[in-house]
Amino acid sequence: MSEKDPLVLSYSHLHHLPQPSSALHVLKKIASVVKPLMRARGWRVRELGEFYPEQENLLGLNINRGAKILLRLRYPSDKSLFLPVEQVTDTMLHELAHIVHGPHDGKFQALWDQLRDEHEGLVMKGYTGEGFLSEGRRLGGGGGGGGGSSFNRGRIPMHEARRLAREQAEKRKVQTTLSAGSGQKLGGARPRPGQDIRRVIVEAVERRNKTLKGCGVGVKDTGDKGLGEQEIRKIEEQATRNGFRSRAEEDEANEAAIAQALWELVQEDEKKKFGSGPKRIWRAHGHFSSITAATADFSRTRTIQRILKRWLGLQDLYPPQP
Repeated sequence: MSEKDPLVLSYSHLHHLPQPSSALHVLKKIASVVKPLMRARGWRVRELGEFYPEQENLLGLNINRGAKILLRLRYPSDKSLFLPVEQVTDTMLHELAHIVHGPHDGKFQALWDQLRDEHEGLVMKGYTGEGFLSEGRRLGGGGGGGGGSSFNRGRIPMHEARRLAREQAEKRKVQTTLSAGSGQKLGGARPRPGQDIRRVIVEAVERRNKTLKGCGVGVKDTGDKGLGEQEIRKIEEQATRNGFRSRAEEDEANEAAIAQALWELVQEDEKKKFGSGPKRIWRAHGHFSSITAATADFSRTRTIQRILKRWLGLQDLYPPQP
């Protein structure tokens, strides 16, 4: 059973560059890992496309609040080499935040941080995108050598989706414990023994700043005014001219339901950590609370705190925001 309302309507990859099919696969992969975040907020992207702009530092563009999102998939120095998926995913999260907030202000930074937190929470619970419960097969697709699974018989009830999500999360917890948390995340891998944690933090902040500066929107108080309308239009036209557009397939409804149940588990974990106070920016039904300058400063502090917690397994270093 399929969802009739896809979150990403179409994809566009550069067919004249090496390995065009791989580029399309990367776009679909990145879309699949962020769909639970989009679905929870009612966000839609009309077209998710690849671009290869002349500006080597330009990593992504959000045109008309999600009408089109363009991502750099390849290294500027070599068109045949693809950037790490984790890096492009972070760019995607950054551009998704622009659906709500245009300038790189405190509100934008807080939303981007929240999207990163939610994405990493899903990864830690085993979510890898579409097909994550079926070892590479689409749920309901049956696969080879047998009659498939109970998913084939129609849409599963939400309580069953939640049960399967918890089951998957427990499996992931065991696997993470056995592998000592070796998985790659947005912030990078765990530091090696003897590695300077200060350097690790600096490198993580530099990666974040690189993504921030790789957006077409300027960065306040840095002299970076961003791209003008004519420059953005030129880049968009070039991507459209060189791109091969593919219509998105319908999402598998049961798989989407389980992915959303995993997202709900992430929210439950956040509530256990921080309570239900006003610290979180996202509110139900798409409303966002206002953020003061003090909150923005706290958000930057939380970024460093999150790095330390993620790599070293530390408990909260700071109390929840009053």
